[in-house]
Amino acid sequence: MTKRKAVTSNQAIATLHDRVSLIEVATPLLLTTLMSNPRTAPFILTRLNDLTAIVAPGKLDELLERLKKLGQLPKVL
Repeated sequence: MTKRKAVTSNQAIATLHDRVSLIEVATPLLLTTLMSNPRTAPFILTRLNDLTAIVAPGKLDELLERLKKLGQLPKVL
């Protein structure tokens, strides 16, 4: 994952990420649960909004395998 800083016209700073994996789930509660579950939390870097999170670099396949075992199939963005 590559990070770059971008400055907008009003000088606010945004961080741009290249080659990141995102998951989107059906409900905010599900994402909260995944982020607090010791089997899945280490693979989720941060929550972007109520339904979407960034997956740790190189961990998407392992996270999806664990989620599949838990009966969850999130959308990969």
